[in-house]
Amino acid sequence: MWVNNFLTSALIAAAMFAVCGNAVAQTVLVPHFTEQSIKIPVPKDDAQVYSEIHEGLIKIYSNGRSLFVDKAGKYVYGTDFPIFDRNSYVPNFFSGGALIAYRKPKTGEWSNVPIIVYPDGKYREFPEYKNSYGGKAEVFYTTSFCDGYAIITVGNMMSPSQFYIDKNGKEVFPQLKSKKTDGDIYPVCENRRIFFNSELAKYGYADEKGNIVIKPQFDKAQNFSEGLAAVCFKENYIEKWGFIDLTGKLVIPATYKLKPGRFSEGLAAVRIGESESDYEMAYIDKTGKRVIENKPWNLNEFHNGYAWVGTGCEKLFVWNTKFEEVRDVTKDFYHDGNGFGVCNFEMYSGKVTDKDWGIDFPNGTQALNQGGLQEGDIFAPDGAIIYTARDAKGSEVLLNAMTEEGLMLCRVRFYDEARLKEKDVYLSCFINQKGEVVYYFEPAVEGFEGPAPVEIKATPVAKTATPTKKPAPKK
Repeated sequence: MWVNNFLTSALIAAAMFAVCGNAVAQTVLVPHFTEQSIKIPVPKDDAQVYSEIHEGLIKIYSNGRSLFVDKAGKYVYGTDFPIFDRNSYVPNFFSGGALIAYRKPKTGEWSNVPIIVYPDGKYREFPEYKNSYGGKAEVFYTTSFCDGYAIITVGNMMSPSQFYIDKNGKEVFPQLKSKKTDGDIYPVCENRRIFFNSELAKYGYADEKGNIVIKPQFDKAQNFSEGLAAVCFKENYIEKWGFIDLTGKLVIPATYKLKPGRFSEGLAAVRIGESESDYEMAYIDKTGKRVIENKPWNLNEFHNGYAWVGTGCEKLFVWNTKFEEVRDVTKDFYHDGNGFGVCNFEMYSGKVTDKDWGIDFPNGTQALNQGGLQEGDIFAPDGAIIYTARDAKGSEVLLNAMTEEGLMLCRVRFYDEARLKEKDVYLSCFINQKGEVVYYFEPAVEGFEGPAPVEIKATPVAKTATPTKKPAPKK
C-alpha cells in the first residue's frame, strides 16, 4: 500500500491541537485503498460524480445524461438507457422510491418524454390523463419526487391542470388540485405540507394525507419547525413576516420585513431591517420576545446547543445558548494563510431543499470552507473540526458533507497505486470515516453501459362481467 504506517501516524499526531484553550481531537484522513475498494468505470470525457447518495444509488452526470450506480458498483441506469433531468441546473435524486426523469423520444414523438424511474432499474410511462373535454392531456411540467409524491401539470400553458401523484403515477390528494403549481413540492414537516393554490395565489398547509388543515391565505410560507412556521403577508408590495402555530393561528405578529429563520432549540434568528443588504439580527423565543439585543452580525440557528456567528471579514465564532463565545473558528478558514478567510463565508444558503436560511448539521456534521456550505473540512456544531484530509504527500484534500452510510466524496491525487491504469492521477472517490476508499471512479471507454431497461406496463382495467340471469323455473 502507498500509505505507510509512519505517514498515517504522523498525520494523526499532527492533528491534535488547541483552539480557544480547548483541546480538540481532530482526525486527519489519508484516503487509501483496501481489498474491498470498489472500482466504478465512468465515461472518459466529462463524468461528474455527485456527492449525495440517495436510496443506495450514486449519481453520475455525463454528456447531459444521468447515470446511476448501486452499492455493488453496478450500473442500474447506464449509457444504454440514458435519462435526463428535467432541469440540468438542479440535480434530481430518488426520494420515496421514485424519480421523475426524461427519456429520448421514440419514433413519432417530438421531444423528450417524462417517465417515472425506480431504484431497481425499472421505469414506467405516465398513465394517460384526460383534459376537461375528455381528450388526452400531455404532461408538460413536473416537480421532483419528495418522499414518494410529485406534482405534475398536464394540458397546455393556456389551460393547465396541476395535481399530486404517487410513485405509480396515480393521482392523489384531490383536495389540493389546482390550475398550476409554484414550481416545487414541499416535504411534510410535523404533519404539515405547504401547498400552493393558484386560483387564490396563496399558500396553505395540508396534512400527510392531503387534507387541508390550514386554508390558503399566505403570500409566502415556510416549513414547520418546533410547532411554528414563518409566513408572509404582503401589503402594498411590502412583505411582513410572522409565525403561525399548527392550527394556523398567528402567534407572533407579522412585523418583520425580512424572512426570519426557523425555530431551533426554542429560538429563531430574525433580521431587523429594511433590505437584504441592510439589517441587524437577534434571537426571539416562541412568544416573539427578543432574548438578546440587536447585533450587526449574521446569526445561525442552534444545533446541539451551539450557533455560528459571523461578523463580516473580522471574525467567525461559535457561541452557546447563553450567548457566550466558546470557539473562534476564524483561523480555520485561512488554510495556511491562503485565500480570503471568512470574508466570503455565507451564513445562509438556498442549497438545502426544505429551507433556504441558515446552516444545517444534518448528521451532527457539516462540510464547510471559506464560502460556507461547500467542500472543505468536516465541522461539528460547536466549531470543532472532526475530519480533515490529506493525500499521501500531505497536500490538502477537500471533503464533501457526509452522505448515506457516513461516506464522504473527495477528489484525491494518487501517486503510485498498483491497481490504477495511470500513475499520478486525480480520482473522485467516496471514503469512510477511516479514510478507506469505498468507491473510486476511474475513466474508461466501456463498462458504464448498464442493463437494458425494464418497462412496467400499465395494468389493464378488467371489465366487470354482467351476471347471467338464471331462467325462471317453468311452472
